[in-house]
Formats: sequence, structure tokens, C-alpha cells
Amino acid sequence: MSRALVTFVALVALLSVSPGVAMAAPIFADTPAVYETVDAVEVAGGLITVTGITAGHSTPSTLVYEVNDDSCGGRSAESAARCDRLALLAMSKPGKFQFATTFFLGNASCHFACKLLARTP
Repeated sequence: MSRALVTFVALVALLSVSPGVAMAAPIFADTPAVYETVDAVEVAGGLITVTGITAGHSTPSTLVYEVNDDSCGGRSAESAARCDRLALLAMSKPGKFQFATTFFLGNASCHFACKLLARTP
């Protein structure tokens, strides 16, 4: 086999192996979560997708939160962007903060919120 072909086969084999921990497909969250670590955050319209390790777990998961507050004034993108900033702060200072998602009593999609918790030293 030629050297170029061997290199090509090795490269294809390396690219087909998934790096890091295999992650499950994202799921829509319907309960609050406290993130020990935040690995990634994405905002698309009224959706915020958070990947990280939730309290009580040892592997990362990806949860999608729908911030569909059209019946509450139509500020879903603004609410998601605010949560995005809090999640980014938690991501930038691992171990210093926890990022938490919450739902108020009542219609969860209308009452989604998030908060940043300082860890005790």
C-alpha cells in the first residue's frame, strides 16, 4: 500500500472516532436544573440550549429550554439572551458559580427563568 493511502486511511479512521464523551441527543427540559459546570450554551430565538454537568450527575447532558413567553409580553429572545449571559459567566469561572434554570408555578413556558449562584468558599 502506498504511503499516501495509508495516511489517508489513518486520517479517516481518526475522524470517524468521536472525541470526548459521547453525548445523548438534546431533550427539552420541563423541570429546573442546577449546573455544576457549563460546557456550552446556545441561544436561538426563544430557545436556550445548555450543555453541562447537572448536580448529582457525573457526565454532561444537553437540555433545551423553551422560553416561549409570548403570552407574557413577547420577550422570549430577550429572556433567553439574559440566561445566555449568566451561563457564559458560569462557563468562564468554573467552580466559582453554579448556573440554575427555574420554572415558576403555573405555565412553565411562560415563567422560565435562570439564575447564577455563587459557590461558598
